[in-house]
Amino acid sequence: MQLNRPKFKTIMKYVNSSLFLFSALWMLLPTSIIAVLPGTWPAAGNPPPANANYTSLIDRSKIRNAPLNQATQGTPNCPATDTYCYWTCTLCTRNDTDIVRCPKSLDWGLTLDDGPTSFTTSVLDYLDTQNVKVTFFVIGANVYQNPDILQRAFKAGHQIGVHTWSHTALTSQSTEVVIAELKYTIDAIKAAVNVTPKYMRPPFGDYDDRIRDISTQLGLKPTIWDLDTNDWMSTDDPTFRLSWISGNFNEWVSDPTLKSTGHISLEHDLYNQTAAQIPLVVPILLKANYSIKTVHDCVGDPSAYV
Repeated sequence: MQLNRPKFKTIMKYVNSSLFLFSALWMLLPTSIIAVLPGTWPAAGNPPPANANYTSLIDRSKIRNAPLNQATQGTPNCPATDTYCYWTCTLCTRNDTDIVRCPKSLDWGLTLDDGPTSFTTSVLDYLDTQNVKVTFFVIGANVYQNPDILQRAFKAGHQIGVHTWSHTALTSQSTEVVIAELKYTIDAIKAAVNVTPKYMRPPFGDYDDRIRDISTQLGLKPTIWDLDTNDWMSTDDPTFRLSWISGNFNEWVSDPTLKSTGHISLEHDLYNQTAAQIPLVVPILLKANYSIKTVHDCVGDPSAYV
């Protein structure tokens, strides 16, 4: 069968025009659609290698000599005497460096860890409808994979903080690797949204005076929590009930012993089922007259970034 030439030319005219239009539109699209952060970054899933340029930023003489914690099957080895304020073992915090709760009564710092992920988008969708701002402590490797989601969170006015590159227990890593865990994440956030964060959260709450000193020299404020939903257990423990998460919030806002200060609560946007709890817990806080704020706002810091 022979194709009619005039008809073929007409078809190709429309095809070429469409391709030109598509190419033009592609060039005009914002860079936030890029699926992976440009640049050279460590592999995901493992602690990054030491980086000499990063290590040179730290004065080692100002780092307290807390020993590396050699965990046994995921359980930390807790010393008989807590010389270095090891939160994992004793819930010890330092008033001069650590942020634990919002100081003002009826202020609530709602925080989510381990994103950005595809499940973060549903959280953002809901928060947009409520005009509520929260804090996301993000994993550097996930920023590399999902810079567009981080950009959306940042542009919506949510606070972005550091949650290390690989989500490792920091006290188990050398000083050089701890520096790399934090600095690669700082730089990934900077590359994605062009700000340098001032707040960090240690994975598992695993930190001591050595981690505090490293964080402080990198310009980071260690941020923990005083109320934990334990929502992460929903992925590993078949007896865990998701209803316990909103149940915790109902109990917390009704507890008279929790009225003297504000609070910082911990949740995760790493999993679909935990991200889905945000539309359930926000109304509980608002109905109880709490003001939901970013961490930097609730502690009176004008900016979350350098």
